[in-house]
Amino acid sequence: MNTAIGILTGNNELIDDIRAGYPDAGIITFKTVASVSRENCSCIIIDSEIFDAPDEIQFSLSRIRKKIQELPVLLIIRVNMLEMIDADWFFDDFILYPFRKGELATRVKCLLWNREEDEDVLAIGHLRVNLNEYTVHLNNQKIELTYKEFELLRLLLQNRGVVFSRKDLLNRIWGIEYIGGTRTVDVHIRRLRGKLGDEFNSIIETVRNVGYRCIEQSKIT
Repeated sequence: MNTAIGILTGNNELIDDIRAGYPDAGIITFKTVASVSRENCSCIIIDSEIFDAPDEIQFSLSRIRKKIQELPVLLIIRVNMLEMIDADWFFDDFILYPFRKGELATRVKCLLWNREEDEDVLAIGHLRVNLNEYTVHLNNQKIELTYKEFELLRLLLQNRGVVFSRKDLLNRIWGIEYIGGTRTVDVHIRRLRGKLGDEFNSIIETVRNVGYRCIEQSKIT
């Protein structure tokens, strides 16, 4: 379970300031990009001065993002970096150092709140699936799905890149006690395809003679 804030910095004084600014958080410190880990962290705070040159920041943040995946990143910058900061860098928010009273804790809490909300929504392409509300929206238009159609879509979206055989899908969605054949899966997939239209073909891939899979986000154009 994620319980702490990871901090990448070589500045011990900055670590002390972070502890003072967010005293309720557990702290895990990293001294190098290579040492950064997502284990037990709820978010990562990165001191931009850990990098030797400004032109290394985007590349290094990209390396870190691959290691920590979806964890939110708060980038610490100084005022002289304001003009060079780029929205294409791999961070979720930034904060100026030195911190104003209470700002660090507020920024971190906002990042975590947003992340908790995002965990209830699966999004890929123009499709958004709300797991709490059992709703599906395509291009901001609500799509009505049956319970089995919704569960099929959810399973595929939550396991992007994984190929499921028709038997696997039948067992997971209908249960191993279901006496119907695997053709039931094809029928429901066909209905999903009809409701999602062209979007279905860009998200759910038919694996010939095997079954189906949701393609990975990076392959969506």
